[in-house]
Amino acid sequence: MFKRIDHIGVVVDDLAAARAFLESLGMRLERAQEVPERNVKIAFYFCGDGRIELIEPTTEEARRRRLGEGNEARIEHIGVEVDNVPAIMKAVQGLGVELTTSAPVPVGPNLNAWTESHTSNGVQFQLVQRDAVQQG
Repeated sequence: MFKRIDHIGVVVDDLAAARAFLESLGMRLERAQEVPERNVKIAFYFCGDGRIELIEPTTEEARRRRLGEGNEARIEHIGVEVDNVPAIMKAVQGLGVELTTSAPVPVGPNLNAWTESHTSNGVQFQLVQRDAVQQG
C-alpha cells in the first residue's frame, strides 16, 4: 500500500522566514510554488531521501483553519508515496477512512489525496503518486 514517507507537511505563519531557517540548516530547495486553488504557497526542501513541505496559507480563513490562533508553525500531515492514488483511495475508503476530495488532485508533477484526520486515527495522510501529472 504505502511505499515510503515522501514528506512531512508543516504549516507556517511566515514562509520566507521558514525557508531561510531550513536553508541555514543546509537544506536545498526542490521547488516552490503558489497553489491558488488550495489558498497556499508551498516550498519543498530535500531532507535525506524525503522532503519537508512548508505551507503558508494565503487567506485569513485558510490560516485560521490550518494554522490556528497564535501558532507560528505546526506539523499538519504526513505525505506517503503510493503507486496508484485512485486505487489507494478506494482501499482506504473500504477501511472507513474519509478523504477531503472525491477525486485525486494534481499539484505540480504529483497526483494527491488527503485523509480526514478524524477518520485516520487523528493523523492526516497525504497520498502522493510522484510524477503522475504530465507537465505542459
